[in-house]
Amino acid sequence: MSDCNPGVAAVVVTFNRLGLLQRLVSRLCSLGTLDTILVVDNASTDGTGEWLASVASSEPKVQFRTLPTNAGGAGGFQAGLQWAYDIGAELAWMMDDDGLPTPECLDQLLAYRGRYDFWGPAVLAEQRPDELCFPIRLPGTATVLRTLDDLQDAQIDGIVADVVIPFNGVLVTRELVDRIGTVRADFFIWGDDVEYLWRAREAGARVATIVDAHFLHPATDDLGTEMMFGLTTYNHSPSDLKHYCMARNNTVNLMAHHGLLHAAAFWAKTAWFYSFVKPSLHRILLSAQAIGAGLRGDFTGHRRFLAAAPGAPAVGVESAAPAPGPAPADEQVAVVIVTYKRAELLDRLLAALAAQTRPVDAIFVVDNSGDEPTARVLEAHVELPLVVDHVGENIGGSGGFYRGLKAAYEAGFDRIWLMDDDVRPAPWALQALLADGGKVLACVREDRHGNLVEKAAIRFDLTNPLKLLPKTAMVEDVFTDRASMPARVHIENAAFEGFMVHREVVSEIGFPDPSYFIFYDDCDYVIRAQRAGYDAYAVRDALMRRHFDFVQQNDLASWKGYFMYRNLFVVHLRYGTNLLVKLKPLVLTAGIVALSPLRGGMHEAKNALRGLKDCFGMRKLDPRALPDAK
Repeated sequence: MSDCNPGVAAVVVTFNRLGLLQRLVSRLCSLGTLDTILVVDNASTDGTGEWLASVASSEPKVQFRTLPTNAGGAGGFQAGLQWAYDIGAELAWMMDDDGLPTPECLDQLLAYRGRYDFWGPAVLAEQRPDELCFPIRLPGTATVLRTLDDLQDAQIDGIVADVVIPFNGVLVTRELVDRIGTVRADFFIWGDDVEYLWRAREAGARVATIVDAHFLHPATDDLGTEMMFGLTTYNHSPSDLKHYCMARNNTVNLMAHHGLLHAAAFWAKTAWFYSFVKPSLHRILLSAQAIGAGLRGDFTGHRRFLAAAPGAPAVGVESAAPAPGPAPADEQVAVVIVTYKRAELLDRLLAALAAQTRPVDAIFVVDNSGDEPTARVLEAHVELPLVVDHVGENIGGSGGFYRGLKAAYEAGFDRIWLMDDDVRPAPWALQALLADGGKVLACVREDRHGNLVEKAAIRFDLTNPLKLLPKTAMVEDVFTDRASMPARVHIENAAFEGFMVHREVVSEIGFPDPSYFIFYDDCDYVIRAQRAGYDAYAVRDALMRRHFDFVQQNDLASWKGYFMYRNLFVVHLRYGTNLLVKLKPLVLTAGIVALSPLRGGMHEAKNALRGLKDCFGMRKLDPRALPDAK
């Protein structure tokens, strides 16, 4: 395809998401009605430029430009839309690298060519395609659409007029660019698409969503957070960079297009949200700074966050070792899941694994329950390469991970990815782990609201007897959110909730110790790996969502408390570097018993006493966990 007057040019903006970009470009290349693909690379550092050069040399549709610095989504779309205009494209099809149009999407949009100036598809949550990825408020009403069924109910003749989710598969006509120009690059991120939409409407552009055209986008569960008893929503982001740009740019947009009263309502909404919904003095002060910058027209303040943004080292934190490079493409990956009587959660997890941008090669499910609902879920997922182990009894998470990892290792898989049934990986999580290429890796966990809840220890101290608890710093203590992390963070323990290990490591250290039953088997395994010379890293972009909040502190007086204490004591006895550390279980137990009248009675104390008595019986590694052969 030459640069001469292409009909439809896809404009793709990318930054350090090579796996997602590869998926998207592959889909775009398969579309016969798409004339050219213009990729704007925001100075990526993950090999994107090299890959684009190799593709462009063999695929005539693909062209790319690498910007000298990261100009954000706004700068990328400004450059891309101008590029499409300069080569004479009649239509620009705008999208980020993490979206994916269905194979029929473009044809369905082009059926409305000539009727609209700025129109696009229904943007669906990739993990839950019956839901809209971004809630839509119908213009001039209080009605908010959240599902595809809602959108179908609102359509007239296949469209919902005067509303669209911009820059997610939206088509822009050349004539509209003639009238209103291109995107505001100074916004950096957030709000540039809305500003362009509002500018288009004011210029008389015909805007619509085509209901039967579908564009998939990873679910963003933190957007559209309900507030004021469900009367309205707020676009909360755990990233300070994103929030600052959102508050600043929204202020600019509202003042320019709707006036002071609308802007003041947004400011009040922000104050309410961070006072009552997600109380945060830090966010209130940050919002005030951003709003002030917006009123002054200052578009430089976001730059201070860029040193801590994805792809750059976090300020004040010791940089992690560089990643060793992507895993070889021919490596085989097996997932190991341990489940017990949580069929609904297992179903969600399996659906998330089916949505991975890099498909898994096998899924070993260790079913500790054997109940009928679990069996039905497993039978329903015929699209997945499942290997099911119906144990017949509850052998705990530790026993389940022992059996599952051992089975995957003996089947010859190169990398083994472990997880419980109460988590859900983002679609790109596996791709991110493989792009890192390390031998011992962990996903980074967020809760349902997008808050960082990664409790992996950056420091797990088994040398200092004066430290009552060895976990002295967690990832969530050091970083305010996932966006503020460097690409990888060195950790000294991890949970089996997205933990990946290479078979080379398994050959050296063996399998998880089944005698733990629950708790600390994952900690034990990481310590063994480190002592064998394999460092562990948390990979920022390998996102794992938790379905439940952490409530382990509340379990100390329950039956679980016995295993928590016993197994913590075992870790001290096995891996303490001196006698005083090995004696810490005695000190801890004495303190728990002494404080029991103030901590709700003797149940916790009894758990600690039983744990102390029993820990000596399992202080040596269970021989079943040792490797059968090197």
